[in-house]
Amino acid sequence: MQTTATSTDLASSLIVDVREFIEASRRASEIQAQATGKATGSATWKSLRPVLAALLVGSSTLDADLNQLVTSMLGTGGLTDVAKASLFNGLRGACTSLVGQTNMDVWKISPEHTALRLIATLSLLRTASLVEDFDSLANQVATLLTSSLGDIIGDGFRYPSLETLAQYLYDPCIEVKQAARSLFFAETQRLPDLDAVSLVEVIRHRLPTLQPDSHKESSYAALALVVTGHVTVENYTLISTETLTDISKSIALYLHDEHSEHRVIAIELCSAGFHIWQHYVDAMAALRSLFTLATSQRKDGVSAQARSAVLQIASTNTPLFMTTLSLDVLNPPSLEYRKTIMQLVAFIIRKKPLVLYPNLPRLVEAVVKSLDPNSAASREMVLDTATEILGHVVSTFPTVDFHKASQRLAVGTGEGAVIMYDLKTATRLYVLEGHKKRVTAISFSPDGRRLATVSLEESVVMGWKVGSSFSSFFHPGAPPWQGSSGSDPFKKLEFNVGDEGRFLLYTRGFYSLTVWLL
Repeated sequence: MQTTATSTDLASSLIVDVREFIEASRRASEIQAQATGKATGSATWKSLRPVLAALLVGSSTLDADLNQLVTSMLGTGGLTDVAKASLFNGLRGACTSLVGQTNMDVWKISPEHTALRLIATLSLLRTASLVEDFDSLANQVATLLTSSLGDIIGDGFRYPSLETLAQYLYDPCIEVKQAARSLFFAETQRLPDLDAVSLVEVIRHRLPTLQPDSHKESSYAALALVVTGHVTVENYTLISTETLTDISKSIALYLHDEHSEHRVIAIELCSAGFHIWQHYVDAMAALRSLFTLATSQRKDGVSAQARSAVLQIASTNTPLFMTTLSLDVLNPPSLEYRKTIMQLVAFIIRKKPLVLYPNLPRLVEAVVKSLDPNSAASREMVLDTATEILGHVVSTFPTVDFHKASQRLAVGTGEGAVIMYDLKTATRLYVLEGHKKRVTAISFSPDGRRLATVSLEESVVMGWKVGSSFSSFFHPGAPPWQGSSGSDPFKKLEFNVGDEGRFLLYTRGFYSLTVWLL
């Protein structure tokens, strides 16, 4: 094919559906692997190389670092020749010659054009990164294009349109989605403050909460929420209260609607900026929606994303999170919901136990009370999950220990108290108050009649009598008599590792204290 056209893009153009092209490249690689018994990726690279060359050649010559990377990736046999005469085979039987004349002008056409061209380029680079010999080079080129293309092109460069990029944030093709996301979030961070505020205010009127009922689920309303939401996360101190309220209500609108096609948008924005939106909506109601979604059995990825959002909120807003969690364990709207919350607690203990640590006594008390034998139906429903939670707590946190034979559970607190529970009756038995500072670790004796408690801040180990005693019959709620007056322990041992000492402590075993200096 020959032509005398002088287009700023291509003298001879091949229109390629990027999604299908990537899939065709994968199929070519799979066929090659089946035929040769080796997954080398050479068939994928053979398909990708000419198209990448056509996309990259003209622009790469404008920057020495980019040119070196592209030359290393595509080969040194003359990049211009690769782009101007590259035979592409295998896409729906096509056999087409690509004739390239790309230069910096292709990046000066429009923000929409820049966005689409970058998505296509980065999608193919991500596919190339799966080919073993080109993974590092492809990733480096993608990073450079994402972060520095505007500086490379200079005056006249049209930065990618956020609205255009946002259309592909949830694309079913993973390479397209990843490309759009890296570009979108890089652009939201690059956007100057005044431009960010202006953009949010311009498209704010399209937010779902401001639309009539018939248009709340429309694509343009959802797109407006994506852009305004993420830009606001980066610049929320500059956004008006009225706009913040509209964005927050739009998030809540999608989050609480079980039939909304855009719940994933609301979940992601909760993960990114819950600390902002919580001031303008019912924060507990939003958290409860996330709790329910996080433990649902949906297969569309919503549950996984909700779990990620819950973990993020638990880390950034622990007081609100723990208050909601504890209230829901103690006073759930239904038994089924209590079971859901208990499953969520078990998940958080496995994934982010340190989030729970400052509020561990409060959480343990809520779980213990859920086992109230006077509520047989409730106890039966949550018994397995509560047992799992307490098992994880005991094995994860040294400030909690359990004695199986006596069904006693001991919990150390940050204020120095040690709370004793009876799991048979789901009640708090008494509180030991010998320590003045945070309890670091506790341990029952094998027979359950003694308890060792340690406070590193006080440099002291205390031994307590915790078995049933005659005095307990006459003084219910009081700790067993320790053989001395007041709240003093049965035994007390002070230790010192030095002001600069750093150490590890192990206390599983009565009066067994081992200190390792690091």
